[in-house]
Amino acid sequence: MSTPVAGGKADIVRLTRLAGEAAREGRWDEVIHCYSERGALLESIHDMPLPIEELLKMDGELRDRIQTAQAVLEDLLAGAQMTKRQVQGLRQRLAVPPSQPETLSREA
Repeated sequence: MSTPVAGGKADIVRLTRLAGEAAREGRWDEVIHCYSERGALLESIHDMPLPIEELLKMDGELRDRIQTAQAVLEDLLAGAQMTKRQVQGLRQRLAVPPSQPETLSREA
C-alpha cells in the first residue's frame, strides 16, 4: 500500500525537477504543464508527508529563473521600443511616408 504514496511523492518531485529543467531551456509551456500536473497530484494526495524543503528550494530556483526571464524580456522590449522611436524619428526627418506595419515570418 505504500507504493502509491511513494510514487506520488516521487512524481511530485520528478515533475518539479522537470519544470526546472524546462525553465533552464526556456520551454515555458512545459513548465506550465509540469506544474499543472503537480498541482493535480498535490490536490489528490491527503495526509502524506512531502519533502517540503526540497520542493520549496526547487520552486524558489524556478521563481528566480522566471524573474530573470521576465527582466530580460522587459529589457528587450524596451530596446525594441527605443529602436522603433528612432526609426520613426528618422522617417520624420527624411520626410519618408509611414510604411505599412511590417510582419515577421518564421519561414526560413
